[in-house]
Amino acid sequence: YVCHQTKEEVKSCRELVQKAHINSQPIPKEAESPWRNTGVEENLEKFLKMKTGQYQEGEAFLRMKGDLESDNPAMWDTAFYRIKYSAHPKAGDKWCIYPTYDYTHCVVDSLENITHSLCTLEFETRQAADGPYYWLLDAIDIYKPVTWEYSRCNITHNVLSKRKLNSLVTKNIVRGWDDPRLLTLDGLRRRGYTPSAINTFCEQIGVTRSGVVTTQMHVLENCIRLELDASSNRVFAVLKPIKVEIKDFGEPQEMKAPNHPKDPSKGERPLTLRDTIYIERDDFRTQDDPSYYGLAPEKEVGLLGTGVVLKCTGFKKGKNGEVESIQATCRPRGDSKPKGNLHWISAKDAVSCEVRIYNNLFTIENPNAPPGTTEAAKAEGDAEGEGDEEEPEAKSGPSWLDFINPQSLVVESSAMIEPSIKEVAEKPGTSFQFQRLGFFVVDLDSTKGKPVFNRTVALKQGF
Repeated sequence: YVCHQTKEEVKSCRELVQKAHINSQPIPKEAESPWRNTGVEENLEKFLKMKTGQYQEGEAFLRMKGDLESDNPAMWDTAFYRIKYSAHPKAGDKWCIYPTYDYTHCVVDSLENITHSLCTLEFETRQAADGPYYWLLDAIDIYKPVTWEYSRCNITHNVLSKRKLNSLVTKNIVRGWDDPRLLTLDGLRRRGYTPSAINTFCEQIGVTRSGVVTTQMHVLENCIRLELDASSNRVFAVLKPIKVEIKDFGEPQEMKAPNHPKDPSKGERPLTLRDTIYIERDDFRTQDDPSYYGLAPEKEVGLLGTGVVLKCTGFKKGKNGEVESIQATCRPRGDSKPKGNLHWISAKDAVSCEVRIYNNLFTIENPNAPPGTTEAAKAEGDAEGEGDEEEPEAKSGPSWLDFINPQSLVVESSAMIEPSIKEVAEKPGTSFQFQRLGFFVVDLDSTKGKPVFNRTVALKQGF
């Protein structure tokens, strides 16, 4: 039936039903919606008005005429269709009414001939034998799948609730549903995660029915790290380049570098060492330190893949006081073993690119239960239900949105890569190890004119 009750009125009626069940009393008439017993023809007419945009949002919605006598609250006339005047990601503005989870889940499962419908425990009452899942399938007399429920999996520093994800997208906190900071399938794919890595993660954590399971983000990260370490070609990239001018260098030196140090079948790539190169700004200090492995005045470091040792003989600062170039000499490595080895790119061959460094989206482990929330609120937040698309009432205290990490995305727009990688700049999903930096993937925005890479995961586990 089409109902015109407000959200507050629906809540009040449900509270009356709940009170009657608690006190073992008959359901009072005022607990019913005034439109509960409207005739079929009138409901069809009103539903057509909903479909054709003749009601405002919240002015009307379609409800199942369930069983208020049922001990299962999911049967108390839950919503089946709502009015929503916003463009659908795929259908655009074609529709202004949308079915709810309680209506679509069982019907789609049946039409797609699903044998076992697997969900999380918050859906258990909906999919119980006396719940709306089987009530609707019985009412329209179609095939009924088996339903199983398991504990919900949360991952630290992330939210997985569709409601919260929608808030992040609609409030432009992230760049869309495929933002690599989100653990949506499109977000994971864009960040460089593979189906096999996600399956490995699921196999490692297993399944249970004992409450909410919260897994550390580094467990997921390690699954993709191990896979990419075995499969990804190695290349040089410099994220924050600083120029090094090598005195009396002579002619350019041509050399070959392995694409993968443990897999000769992946072949080699050409590198050219010239008199002017770029190294990472973080790999140079004006004053050395015993624990520092980078370049410093009068200190020697190796250049990866060259057999050459570089020695800093001086540096030049710009007007802002920052070092803008380094002077150096070089010599063959021989039998000497420098303290550190740096990645590098010849300035003449370097290709400009954009590199996006993704970090945790939230500064706290459990954004579902921010600091200062009660234990009851924490439990509610951890197991937040997804069945009703309506926003829950705002609660006092800190908001989960207060803990967005301002450094969750750092864009290095002046990064440089070696020329061998440019040929795959228009192949999103291609992964590499940027040596000494991490694993990176070609982004959807990438072009040959402006390659764009996303960091999938750092080389080492961080806490």
